[in-house]
Amino acid sequence: MKWLIELIKSLFSKKKVEEPVIEKDDDIDATENLDNEDENVDEIVAIIEEETNKEKEEDSSVIASCPEYKQYPNLVVCLDNGHGANTPGKCSPWVASKVKPELYFREYKFAREIVSLVKEGLEKYGVEVYIVCPEENEISLTKRYTRANTKKLNDRNPNKNYLFISVHSNAIGNGTKWMNARGWSAWTTKGQNNSDKLANCLYEIADEVLPKLGQSVRKDTSDKDPDYESNFTVIYGANMPAVLTENMFQDNIEDVKFMLSDEGKAAIADIHIRGIIKYAEKYLK
Repeated sequence: MKWLIELIKSLFSKKKVEEPVIEKDDDIDATENLDNEDENVDEIVAIIEEETNKEKEEDSSVIASCPEYKQYPNLVVCLDNGHGANTPGKCSPWVASKVKPELYFREYKFAREIVSLVKEGLEKYGVEVYIVCPEENEISLTKRYTRANTKKLNDRNPNKNYLFISVHSNAIGNGTKWMNARGWSAWTTKGQNNSDKLANCLYEIADEVLPKLGQSVRKDTSDKDPDYESNFTVIYGANMPAVLTENMFQDNIEDVKFMLSDEGKAAIADIHIRGIIKYAEKYLK
């Protein structure tokens, strides 16, 4: 609205450049009209400013009342972007072995893109986000979970709730050819704990988002829940609910196309953001 106000003022500021020519028998006092125009401009500006302030108040009230913007200032999410630029392998068959189609995909780069999107999304909910590995190159798995544990230990706030999510892409081959396995999945450590609750929330959103886009969700229901279980070092060592997500297969052509697309990245980020918020809504009071 500021530009509109300035435009109106500039248009009327050019009056009185020349004295108006008034015919002798003209009943109109042009000078008086110009004076009235000053008053009209002020009235118009006042109306626009009033409407602008009203719009701001309405926008603020809508945001405040919308459940989407519910705030979680006592939630800290440690995001672990898997691998690094110097990690061997962890790429598409095109990158590893020049097997066509020419789909350039590297896991470390993809993981950092997803983590960046998830961070941006979670911060809208007032969630504090801690990036476990801001470096481009690889750091050890022990160092990854130790950084998250140390942050939690140094926080010393009993009201803070910590979560750990390690973001990866899956693979079934050795990089020499394109494979058939595809789909999204999540892993927890063995046994039942709060990590399973977090994984369940992620799966609920994945089931909502991915099939609509023609993508699949992989599950292991042998223990009555959908996540896979393995004591992966990076989540086993985390002193908080921890999940490792395998976001499609980097050696499947259709999965890689999806991961490289803006639509795919947005969908995968959405699974993490809304899955985490669903966990907060259900389990963090």
